[in-house]
Amino acid sequence: MRAASELDSLIWRRATITILSSLAAFLALSSGASAEVVVSRYVVSLAGVRVGDAILHTTLSAKRYKVTVSADVGALLLNTKIQGEALGSRAGAKLTPEHFRMVASGGEEGSVDTHFAGAAGAAKVPPQLQGVFDPLSALLVTSLRPVSPPAHPCHSVLPILMGRARFNLRLQPKPATEAPATIVICQADDTGQQAPPMEIAFMRLLKPQFWLVEHVSFETPNGTMTIGRVETAVSQL
Repeated sequence: MRAASELDSLIWRRATITILSSLAAFLALSSGASAEVVVSRYVVSLAGVRVGDAILHTTLSAKRYKVTVSADVGALLLNTKIQGEALGSRAGAKLTPEHFRMVASGGEEGSVDTHFAGAAGAAKVPPQLQGVFDPLSALLVTSLRPVSPPAHPCHSVLPILMGRARFNLRLQPKPATEAPATIVICQADDTGQQAPPMEIAFMRLLKPQFWLVEHVSFETPNGTMTIGRVETAVSQL
């Protein structure tokens, strides 16, 4: 009976810690103000054939941000599940990443866990983390650019750190494209040629003022990989 009582007590303590941790994370994210939540669902296709789905979930308050992504993709008898999360602070359009984690099924080879300066109380920013973003924070930085035409997302260079790989993703307007006035199409390439060239389209959202990723496409040995937006829900916490 004593062992059972101690086990119940341990379970209760762990449950309490989990609940308090979740509450603290929510309060830190909200920072006493309402937070905007943007959730988009995407379809992943390879050579025109649907091979999976992805969900991008962004929570944005005046001082904090959180971006999560989950994807389930299967192609050529292989199935991969991906879970990613980025946390950081915000001052207007300026984002400061604190922690990035991405886990892919199939072992630790596809997993990334990066603690940026500030999250661990580091007195000095390590050189490899100076002025860089994780992929999800970089995506949010682009989405927060002003919605006026001169400042749309296709005019930027994003320094990105993904595990041990660091690259500069340069976004430029795609020439001679016919698209609705609310959509801009960018050519994206890595100046160091570590990442494949991509086409990224953004759709302008006015409430909140935000650029949604409309689609991403790039070439693979098995055909063109396309990630296309299906639907988006916007709400407030």
